[in-house]
Amino acid sequence: MSSDVALPGEKIAIIEEYESGTNTFDDGHSVRSTVIGTTEIDKKNRVAKVRYAKLLMTPNVNDLIIGQVVAVMSSIMAVSIEYINNKPTSAHIECICPTRNLRKKMLHYKVILLL
Repeated sequence: MSSDVALPGEKIAIIEEYESGTNTFDDGHSVRSTVIGTTEIDKKNRVAKVRYAKLLMTPNVNDLIIGQVVAVMSSIMAVSIEYINNKPTSAHIECICPTRNLRKKMLHYKVILLL
């Protein structure tokens, strides 16, 4: 089992020798990393995977996001995400949202976006 630092898109192994495992993908020729982390090569089961360097909380489809609007332009706005599913984030993620077809409910200076 080896443990080298891997960056997203970095080649970890050849698909003829290892299968794609957790946090990796098969590009047709190689097993590549999808995250920044440490490579783990399981020689017994022939699986290459990457362990997160640090687990970052990122939103998924159908997650409830609570954030603060930090910038507004004519057709987009930037939102600093503060909570994902009622759990505070520490990653300081921001998203850019289009302002057309938007429904909003103002709660003091916080905005809940329903896209």
